[in-house]
Amino acid sequence: MNKTRLILIAALAGLAGASWGGDLAPGKWEVKQTMQGSELPPGMDREKTRTRCVTAKEATDIETTLRQGWLRSGCNNPRTEHDGDTLSWTAQCDSGGRPIESSGSMTVHDEKHYSSEITTRGEDNTLTVNAEATWVGPCDNK
Repeated sequence: MNKTRLILIAALAGLAGASWGGDLAPGKWEVKQTMQGSELPPGMDREKTRTRCVTAKEATDIETTLRQGWLRSGCNNPRTEHDGDTLSWTAQCDSGGRPIESSGSMTVHDEKHYSSEITTRGEDNTLTVNAEATWVGPCDNK
């Protein structure tokens, strides 16, 4: 199985950093991820912190933002469901000719904090990524 692709698909929600209906503030977000799985690729840390600039467009529509990422990663027909402040999803994906399933949820605690859990299952591996994200300010101007 292409483990890099498996991790990419699992991490999409944490990297998207946006929310439905404009519930999150656009700007710079710090995302702290913890990965759990039996076979992480060599050199991949189980814990990782990164920042990402989220545009106003991305912050306005999480479903579209996530769906575009899934489709770019070889996923078909992602299904989403809203329950209050939580967005849940499942997606069937292709990883180098092998089927994988990604499922997860993202809960918006307030406009400057969300958490997510994404589980990706392949033929021989399961990876779970938990993330806590906080807004840290406006994006850097470059």
